[in-house]
Amino acid sequence: MKTDKTFDITEKARVYHTLAQMSSSFSSIVRYCEDLEQAGVLNAKYRHLFQAFTVEVQSELNSKVLEAMDQVEMSDSSRCSRVREKWERYLRFEDEKPSKKGPKSTKAQPSKRAGSRASVK
Repeated sequence: MKTDKTFDITEKARVYHTLAQMSSSFSSIVRYCEDLEQAGVLNAKYRHLFQAFTVEVQSELNSKVLEAMDQVEMSDSSRCSRVREKWERYLRFEDEKPSKKGPKSTKAQPSKRAGSRASVK
């Protein structure tokens, strides 16, 4: 897994897709154990044992993957919230810095800002 600050969204989707496919495969193993019991080649004790082992491995794997993805998601959330907050400040004109020549007497009209919710009169 990448350790960079940014995690490609395509790579994130691939990780979640792979985890879903693996979960489906574990579910198949549990079902196959039932099929083997019904065929008479696996007794109930071993069916239950192998199903429990399968679910245990699935749980451990899910925990490790999701723990790593939690860090990725928290990083993305933090980074993207900074972008959103900067945009909101822009929309509220809080990003304008006073010039060294003195305060401006006129402020840009809200309707002239891209993305502004101000109504046009």
